[in-house]
Amino acid sequence: MLRKKLASSFLLFFLLQPALALSGPAKTSQPYQGKKILWVDSYHEGYAWTAGIERGIRQSLQGSGVELRIERMNTKWIVEEGCRKQAALKAKSVIKEFRPDVVIASDDNAAKYLVVPYLKNTTTPVVFCGINWDASPYGFPCRNVTGMVEVEPVMALVRHLRRYAKGSRLGYLSADTATERKLVGVYNKYFFNGQMKSYLAKNFTEFKELFLQAQQEVDMVYIANHSDMPGWDPVLAEEFLAQNVALPTGSRLAYMERFVAFTVAKVPEEQGEWAASTALRILDGTKPGNIPLAANEKASLTLNLKMAEAAGIQLPVEALTAANKVIGQEALR
Repeated sequence: MLRKKLASSFLLFFLLQPALALSGPAKTSQPYQGKKILWVDSYHEGYAWTAGIERGIRQSLQGSGVELRIERMNTKWIVEEGCRKQAALKAKSVIKEFRPDVVIASDDNAAKYLVVPYLKNTTTPVVFCGINWDASPYGFPCRNVTGMVEVEPVMALVRHLRRYAKGSRLGYLSADTATERKLVGVYNKYFFNGQMKSYLAKNFTEFKELFLQAQQEVDMVYIANHSDMPGWDPVLAEEFLAQNVALPTGSRLAYMERFVAFTVAKVPEEQGEWAASTALRILDGTKPGNIPLAANEKASLTLNLKMAEAAGIQLPVEALTAANKVIGQEALR
């Protein structure tokens, strides 16, 4: 009888274990409840690069409990020095009012006009992203600033172009902006030993003229960027390029994919994800000065069959299967 009672007691004990476990303390959710992060965006809402960074930030912070606030400097279109400084002062006032635990600053203008004059070597932790190639001109990293630099998948793109080019001469066609002039210098210094020929267009009319000129002088054309190019019409540009392209063409920007045969694009979400996850590390107690700088590693390959066919390029099956995205199939129907 005693054995039966003991057996019954043990059986009842084990049967109750799941219920007892479930009735215990709930798992902690939103571990960073009450913490605040301010993201200072150099550009404006809706800009493709910015939108990708935002997706990455929000993905990394999902469920964290962090209060995220966004301050956009809108300096993509504001080129006057005084206006950019005013945008930085406005962001500074937001920092004073919001009192964030960490500031995320994306792209060069936020670094130059806000972080360097007002936040560098202060007690405010800063995580930057999107600074092109080299952060040392801003004095980063330092004791309160770390981040991810933005590097271009230049050679990955050129390797694709060279497979279908008749020679090795590379032309770089883009809008004539300070950023693009800087990139021409960087590319020639680090990758092409000064041999890359540049074609920088002041407007859409000049872009078309330079594209036709480039095809007489080089073997492949890197069409970098149309942003800030007066008169740019995407419909007319696509039509013009499809009718006149005779060489392999490529770009580094996802929004250029409709105009070129090959796009090897950076993934802006990577910048946002790294910045936000690093901000959480800082909230956990890691000092920014102990977090090494990083560089983006991800890239996405898009093949445009319409532009490839127009240039007389036959893409093998293995190239199509390796691509992350294939567009322009309507041209083959």
